[in-house]
Amino acid sequence: MESLFDNINFRDLLSAQDLSDPTSPLLAPDLHLLIQRLESQSLQIRSQVQSYLVSHREDFARLFFLCNDAVSQTREVFDDVTAIIRLLSDQPIDVEVREVVSEMKVKKEELKVKKELLGLVGIVVGLNKMLESVKEALRSGRFEFAAQGLKELKVALRIDEKDDREPLVNWLISDDEKEELSVAPN
Repeated sequence: MESLFDNINFRDLLSAQDLSDPTSPLLAPDLHLLIQRLESQSLQIRSQVQSYLVSHREDFARLFFLCNDAVSQTREVFDDVTAIIRLLSDQPIDVEVREVVSEMKVKKEELKVKKELLGLVGIVVGLNKMLESVKEALRSGRFEFAAQGLKELKVALRIDEKDDREPLVNWLISDDEKEELSVAPN
């Protein structure tokens, strides 16, 4: 293989004329001879390369296999790194978790408020039913039942006759209902 890396002196390939003068022109027969000798040299080099490759075939096969394996591993590593970078750059997981936890806290607080409101609505519905039964009792002339219902309503609404302030429940009943309640006997 060392002969492949040697320099080729073209003057050595020419016929034995006066080669001491580098400025002397080359004639056509010299050029044909040069071409033939270059082709011969090329065939020798090709033959040497081919015999070297054949003699080291297994070494080259292993080398190409290792190169191919390295390329495929490099591609796999590149794909993995790309996927990781995409994951990290698209939206970091801790930000996503933080957003979910924050949303859960908001929803939990909303649920708590809705439960409290539902409880209040239940109380208002119950009081409204009691008030409707008192009104119905007054209309039908069952004053004793109406008076008992009114006492229960006062207890439920925590209305104290000693308190000078307007009861907090006045906003729950209409003016007609207030008038009916004030006429009702104790």
